[in-house]
Amino acid sequence: MRRPFSTAFVLASVIVLVLVLVLVLASGTVGYMTHPAVAGAIVDPNTLQPVPPNATCRDDGHQIVCDTFVDEVAVNQPIEDFDLPCGTIYETSHYHGDGTRWYIDHLLVKRHVAASLSGTWSLSPTRAGPTVTITGHLSGSTVYPTPGDTSTALETIHGSDFKVSAPGFGVILHNAGITYPDGTHHGIIGEIPFTPDVAAELCAALTP
Repeated sequence: MRRPFSTAFVLASVIVLVLVLVLVLASGTVGYMTHPAVAGAIVDPNTLQPVPPNATCRDDGHQIVCDTFVDEVAVNQPIEDFDLPCGTIYETSHYHGDGTRWYIDHLLVKRHVAASLSGTWSLSPTRAGPTVTITGHLSGSTVYPTPGDTSTALETIHGSDFKVSAPGFGVILHNAGITYPDGTHHGIIGEIPFTPDVAAELCAALTP
């Protein structure tokens, strides 16, 4: 028959367990041990197809992962495609998009982007007079059935991707919801080119 543990043995075991717990807590892990993350080797973005914008890319073993960003600024830029009966729209805005891209064999296979837009529209090239506010907050996921070939992109977009509003008028135009690769949209559709009613409301908001 096995001898029962002595009091001294139990006490020593408890002390050891406490010391181990203290070391685990000091290392910042509770419940399981983790290994420090090891960053992959840097990859030259120019070796990828297509080349990602403003990218930091690393080899992740079976794939290459790139963190990207895009900033676009417009200052009193005429938007000729959006002409209204009351004149040309001039846009001042800032667009920012943060993205992640995945490459296999140096060819793009997937992309995710989260983007925002803020700015104004005016009928004046100097932004004199009334303005309306434009905003957008969206995210999109794209897969490429033919790696590296952007013409095969299948994109799903969701969020409030475009809204036009003005004091005293509220929301004049709004496009939001989810759009699937086949063009199916669920949500609110803000039509561009503008419908006559939206064009008339925009003119009323932008005309002194």
